[in-house]
Parts: sequence; C-alpha cells; structure tokens
Amino acid sequence: MYQSIKNEIFHVHTWRCKHAADDRDYEYVEKAIDLGAGRIVFTDHCPFPGDPFRSRMDMAQLEEYISTLSQLKAKYASRIELVAGLETEYLPSYNNYYSELKKTEGLDLLILGQHMFEHDDGSLSFGDEDKSVEYVGLCRAIVDGIKTGYFDVVAHPDRSFRRCKTWTADMERAGLEIIREAQKNNVLLERNFSSMKHKKHYWKQFWSEETLEISIYGYDAHSVEEMEAFWKKKK
Repeated sequence: MYQSIKNEIFHVHTWRCKHAADDRDYEYVEKAIDLGAGRIVFTDHCPFPGDPFRSRMDMAQLEEYISTLSQLKAKYASRIELVAGLETEYLPSYNNYYSELKKTEGLDLLILGQHMFEHDDGSLSFGDEDKSVEYVGLCRAIVDGIKTGYFDVVAHPDRSFRRCKTWTADMERAGLEIIREAQKNNVLLERNFSSMKHKKHYWKQFWSEETLEISIYGYDAHSVEEMEAFWKKKK
C-alpha cells in the first residue's frame, strides 16, 4: 500500500503529456522544495505501445522520463524525496504491459486514472455515441483494475460521474463498489484538486466519512504555477 505523508505533493504531470505547461521537471522539484514539501510524486500520463492515444507522452519518451527523474532523485536526495510514477487507465488488453511496467527499474508507482474503458469486444468507450451512462463502464473498469494489484492509488474516482447531472442511487451503488474494493485491496482513493475546479467532476456525495479514511489529496498539476496554487489550497 502506498504510504502517504502529510507534506507531499502527489500527482504531477510534465510537458511530455502534450497538454501541460513547458515547465521542466527540475522546476517542479525546486518549487516543491521552496514550498516546504517533503516528497513530490510525478505521475505523468502513461504511454501505450504503438502510441494509440493522444494527450500523453510518446512510447519513445518513457525511458527518458524515467531516466530524468532518476537523475533528479539523486541530485535532490538530501532535500526532498522524489517518486517516479505513471497515471494510466486500466484496459484488460494491456495486462501484460502493466506487468512489465511494474517490473521496470526506476518506476516506483502506477496510479489508476480511468478516463475511458474497454468494452467486451475490445473497442474503447471514447468512441461511444451515447455516453449518458458512461460512469457504469468507468466504475466497473476501476473495480477490475483495483483487483489486479497493479495500482496503489485511484486518481479522481468520482470523475467517473462527470456526465451525470444529479446524484442517484445507481451512482451511489457504483461508487460503493469502488470504495469496498479499495478497502479490501489497501488502495487509496484520490481527492483531486483539479476536479474540484470543474462542475460535476468532484462529488461530495462520494466522499463519505468512511471514504475519507482511505483518501489522499492529489494535485493533478500540469504546471509549476498550478502546483503552487494547489499547495496553498491544501494548506
């Protein structure tokens, strides 16, 4: 189980994902030190073999990403702990790939960020015309992903309900299934600062007192400026 610490900055992206600022990795680290953080956790969007998806690093960049963070770990070891991770969807077709990532030297952590899901026929949900009940597939994928043991943290689980208008009993049941599986497998659920900025991305109904016991704050920062703003929000 991932062990969170009080003064960490968890869930930081880099320029490689193609939708973040051009800030360099070391700039995040130095700002985190200035802010007084004891740990910074990089979790850029995971590439997939063949680069089938947009808005993430290319597969050819993965080795450089891990290498760069390893160098920064050593350089700043006396000042801050640095964790090198990836945020990825759980897609059953890529089980062998996740297994390889878990064994990759220099890669410390995989977190589950379910932005899409895989249908039984292998097609992906981003191509669905009707997304009105998208949350059903997203929540099911999160539960299945937790069961694999590949992931230590689920990023923004309540963002699965982003297309919903009001909280319903069906959403409650889907959310509870995630919570129960996370409890069973010692997986943390992320309360995401970026989600809190967007309507329908953060659902207070999901975060019961019980859920908060297995929660962690995540920044989902895509710039140094954003990281600093979320640090001040957390304080």
